[in-house]
Amino acid sequence: MTQSLNNPENIQVDWGTFQKGKVTILVHWNVTTSQDEEGNPVYNYDEVRMSWVLPEPFESREAIQTYFDSNYNQGENILNWAKAVKVVI
Repeated sequence: MTQSLNNPENIQVDWGTFQKGKVTILVHWNVTTSQDEEGNPVYNYDEVRMSWVLPEPFESREAIQTYFDSNYNQGENILNWAKAVKVVI
């Protein structure tokens, strides 16, 4: 599990890797909250880094983020792809 002081988005796009319709994304799930010694919230979650080929050209970063938000656990179901990547056989 990953820990962070920041509440993770379901899918975080690594814009620095965006090239020719392909981008690296961080997919997060199983988010729980605990507290550190000082009472600050700490977020614990599963995380997978994946390369993703976009299905079509998009006009803006906002449109790309909307695509990922809409397909997190429905449509393309990116969440299931991420969980499959994390499975160790």
